[in-house]
Amino acid sequence: MPPLAPPVLFHRACRRRLAAFALAALMLPAIPVLRAAAPPGGAKAEARELVRQFLRCWETGDEAAFAGLLHGNLVFAYPGGRLDRAGLMQMFADYHRQKKDIRIYPADFFISDGRQHVTAYQFAATDVATGQRFAVGTGIICRIQEGKVVLFKEYWDTEVAARQKAGELPLDEGVVAPWPASVWLRPEKIN
Repeated sequence: MPPLAPPVLFHRACRRRLAAFALAALMLPAIPVLRAAAPPGGAKAEARELVRQFLRCWETGDEAAFAGLLHGNLVFAYPGGRLDRAGLMQMFADYHRQKKDIRIYPADFFISDGRQHVTAYQFAATDVATGQRFAVGTGIICRIQEGKVVLFKEYWDTEVAARQKAGELPLDEGVVAPWPASVWLRPEKIN
């Protein structure tokens, strides 16, 4: 009887697509009911571009452009916090004083029902005080009203950055996934 072959590891691109698909699947319940008719292609493309501009501002640090994308009634929510427009502008300024070399790696999917939009990205930055870099996969749900972001909810694993800074997890920068893509989750790795 021939020896058993070692398990085949997924090619990195396959893992990346699988991770993005898994993140999208986890976030779909947040969209109450996908409408029978998809949004017009132009509306979806405009929403996608607005979200990309919003994320690009984090890379560039352009406060004026960032402010121009935010609705007056903005709600920005993330694990452990919820901010209005003024609070987010303050966070934006503070963050750019505390972090450098910010990079955003957008996912290759954008799901929209015309009202709510779902996508993911990886947010990477270097802490100015410590010099430590981190890269965290983030899923978002957002709404746009009057051509501006009115709701932006982020979802991420709050343990990833801390474990990367402690040297317990690799960065895997540039790979959009909820957890570093090179780490296979096993029972001993999960809480």
